[in-house]
Amino acid sequence: MSKERASANQPSGRHQYIREQLRLHGRVSAGELAAVLGVSEDSIRRDLRELAADGACQRVYGGAIALTPNRHGFLQRRHENTERKARLASAAVRLLKPGQFVFLDGGTTNLEIARALPEQLPLTVATNSIPIAAALFGQKQLSVLVLGGSLNHQSGDALGTTATRMLDTMRPDICFLGTCSVDGELGVGTVMADEAAFKRHLVEQCGHTVLAVTNEKLDTASPFIVAPLSDIGTLIIEPDADPIRRAHLEAGGAPLLIAD
Repeated sequence: MSKERASANQPSGRHQYIREQLRLHGRVSAGELAAVLGVSEDSIRRDLRELAADGACQRVYGGAIALTPNRHGFLQRRHENTERKARLASAAVRLLKPGQFVFLDGGTTNLEIARALPEQLPLTVATNSIPIAAALFGQKQLSVLVLGGSLNHQSGDALGTTATRMLDTMRPDICFLGTCSVDGELGVGTVMADEAAFKRHLVEQCGHTVLAVTNEKLDTASPFIVAPLSDIGTLIIEPDADPIRRAHLEAGGAPLLIAD
């Protein structure tokens, strides 16, 4: 008898195994779990309901996916995985052309994009992020527009009615969207309702939406949905992204760009 089947006699053993599979792969299939653990799919579905109630996952058709990790504030996250984010940023700025109107949404990866903008590339850049606006200060090749609004102290973004009304007057050629989670089925998500509302409107206003994400956000879910993957024009991922997660993203309909 396999170790997995031996642990399947008790729900606690199955829960531990399912949590580990979610950590490793981001999603699980009820049918595959039932086969590996030697229990019925009804038992697995009951396990997934209990794990979802505990906040360990979000149920989807045929199984479950991991929730996005608890997000720290911007001031802490800006020091995390900076080399990986810089690699994504390098791929992102190669999409830009002289004279474009660019919108940089909030987020620490987008902060790296702001820092990576070429010195000789003239652009108009709008942002609702105070840290990103500060990073753009002094880049004289740029015409910079900063949106006002209600400051979110966790993200450093200006949100709310004022920010949305200012966005109404803009039609960016390209925007770099910030996100907390990306899933082929559930799309792009975030943890705060006001963030999600602004980001949804940004996608609507923008000609081409780009999303650059680190590996830990792939195949995860957040409480608030921003957009389906089919609304994303380019999804930039890391070169060592898990092949299974990459396949899920491709099935979701977003064109992938692998950062080198």
